[in-house]
Amino acid sequence: MAEHVRLLQCLDCKTLEELPDYQGDPRGDHLLEVMVQGHKFPSGTEHRGHLHRVEKKHWDSPTTRATIEAQIREKSGHTGLDPNFYAAKNTFQEDAMSCWKAHQRNPGCSDYKTASKQLTPGTAAERKAAGLPKYRSAQDRFLCEFCPVHSLVVQAARKKAGLYN
Repeated sequence: MAEHVRLLQCLDCKTLEELPDYQGDPRGDHLLEVMVQGHKFPSGTEHRGHLHRVEKKHWDSPTTRATIEAQIREKSGHTGLDPNFYAAKNTFQEDAMSCWKAHQRNPGCSDYKTASKQLTPGTAAERKAAGLPKYRSAQDRFLCEFCPVHSLVVQAARKKAGLYN
């Protein structure tokens, strides 16, 4: 079975953002909810957009990626702006790298999977108004999962569990 990535295309911001694949219940797609939070007008009205699903092997190939981006631009009515204006970005990975640099690239990160790094949908006000408790999920995701430190933590846990020779 082929591995995929998703691309969130905002027709108003003219952006294309990469997300990990997800095929479960849409109500459980927390990373998409977090990503969409930034795509609203000051009035609170949500931006228009599309969610594309692409095979990871194609997306990881620079020439094929350029072709995919060109097809998306063309189908959405390319406005004539420089194609780099529409360049795709992996927002979570970029944010994680900024955090990693801010922590001086320390593999013993003191913020690893703390509450401040949890990626949660911006539904606190709605939940409070509905009398619901703070957001909790069995599928909590953290910005740390997109950071180089995460692989070191996973490797250490596997070594401790005796999974390496």
